Amino acid sequence: MRSTRNILSWLVAGVAVLSVPAAPRALEAQTGELTILVAPVAVTEPVDRRFGERIAEEIREALELFPGYIAIDRDDARDLIDDNDLDERTMSAIEWRQLAIHLDASLVMVGTATQGGSGVEVDISFMEPTTGDELPMAALTVADDRSHEEAAQQVMGQFGIAVEYARSLAFCADYLASEQPGDAISNCNAALRLSPESERAHYLRGRAFMLNEAWGDAAGDLQRVVDGNGAHSEALESLAFTHAQLGNGPESLSYYQQFLGFQPDKVDVRMRIAYDLTQSGRWGEAVQLLQDGVGRAPDNTDLLEYLTSAALRAGQAAGEVTDAGMIRVAVEASDKLVGLQGDAVKPSTLSNATNAYMLLEEYDNALAFSERALEAIASSDGADADAEMSKEDLLAQVHSSRATIYDRMDDPATGVAELEQALAYNPDVVNGRQRLGTLKLKSGDPDGAMEDFRVAVADGADADQVANAIFGLAFSNHFQAQQLFLGTPASINVGEVAQALELFDAAAEFAQAPAIAEQIHFFLAFGYYLQGSAYDGRNEDDEACGPARNALNAFQRVSAHLGEAGSYQADSQRQIREAIDVQLYRQETIIESACSR
Repeated sequence: MRSTRNILSWLVAGVAVLSVPAAPRALEAQTGELTILVAPVAVTEPVDRRFGERIAEEIREALELFPGYIAIDRDDARDLIDDNDLDERTMSAIEWRQLAIHLDASLVMVGTATQGGSGVEVDISFMEPTTGDELPMAALTVADDRSHEEAAQQVMGQFGIAVEYARSLAFCADYLASEQPGDAISNCNAALRLSPESERAHYLRGRAFMLNEAWGDAAGDLQRVVDGNGAHSEALESLAFTHAQLGNGPESLSYYQQFLGFQPDKVDVRMRIAYDLTQSGRWGEAVQLLQDGVGRAPDNTDLLEYLTSAALRAGQAAGEVTDAGMIRVAVEASDKLVGLQGDAVKPSTLSNATNAYMLLEEYDNALAFSERALEAIASSDGADADAEMSKEDLLAQVHSSRATIYDRMDDPATGVAELEQALAYNPDVVNGRQRLGTLKLKSGDPDGAMEDFRVAVADGADADQVANAIFGLAFSNHFQAQQLFLGTPASINVGEVAQALELFDAAAEFAQAPAIAEQIHFFLAFGYYLQGSAYDGRNEDDEACGPARNALNAFQRVSAHLGEAGSYQADSQRQIREAIDVQLYRQETIIESACSR
């Protein structure tokens, strides 16, 4: 059986949108009379021209007895042919289709007859005139050009089967449009028994399997359609969706991309592909895909919004810039959105722009966008539906970003105020209390910081993270520089060491993991050793009583913390213990001599 494009558009229109019920067109096809324009079969010499005309006449007569169909009167067709200055003996199949459209015919029959080695080969097509879709008909062979009756009989025999096929396919389409997948599959099965190679039947059955969530069966039918017709965009899109449901991410993405090659302006599909790419961590490809879409539709706000968020995510990891170019794409996209939307710009867009500028360390721009975001949120009447965040959550997000900006601008006090506002709107800001404690430490409020750290841990924060945060800040801000002066103890700043020791002690309060606790106790021991060395370094000349007592007090506290330090920096511990033995003896000697005077 020769390949066909299969079945009439009036039988299947509207199937693509499965949720919209269709009128029962298939039932109408059974009960109403549909008109057919029967053209003379075009012959090639040496076949007699009258052979083609006689086949057409035989078929017209046969259709008078065929239920549901009727041939258009030949005289009516000739009148229209004359009106258009045409000659039916030389008309092409396209011209017959155009004539059928004028006559409001449901089908047009065209065909050819040529002399072959074993007789006259007749190839007849019944097609829908507006689309060219054909009923499945096989070519046939008769003995000679006098066998027009036999040829007509064979054509009508096939036509009867083709009509059954058409009706089964039409019922399949209607049941599918009415969301009755079981009946749709049954009728498509009937159509496929009559025409096993039918592309349309496999496509419709595949869609019915999708509706029934039989994803494996759907993939089989749709794959067959795509293998036979790689340009079938609806099948490509359906197959991509089906593979997504089966969890076959790479296959889904591949077919979506093939579909986009035929339908590049389908924004929803482009965004769906971008989503699939991001789900597999392919952020750069997602950004490129969205940029291509923006190039085709530069004013599409949906694409720009998605591009902003995707590029922002693609250019960072855990808040650290990994690709400044991506962050710049996010900035440019958000700037474009602001220009397009003006006062109607979404707060989430402004929030994304704030974060992008912050990551680029363009803090003035970041603060400017955050101010606009706060104004936009304050004037809004509820949730940002697109971001699925409440008004309070959006306000908290922006104030939290502003706290980070001020922290990076070395203004932790203002950062504290911003983060406190964020927590007032949403007490569950990620790491909010822990961050607030860190900002308070930086701004010189250790008591307030400890209170916030304790609240954070009570609310479920990782105590070891808190301990590390306090320790790291103490080490970098107060201790790191002072340990370098150990060779010149008189240069050690006792006040800085004291602040470091106070924070180390606070960090030890939170430490849970042995390794972290041991590290902190080692530096407590080292810190007291530094402190004692500083007092002693100021006392070398006069060996006064007071400095010796201060030094002794510091040195005496070292051993207890070394006892909690485990094996952390064991060699350094050994050296400190040896030095402590010497210093304890020295300070006790000074005290015995100087304090008894």
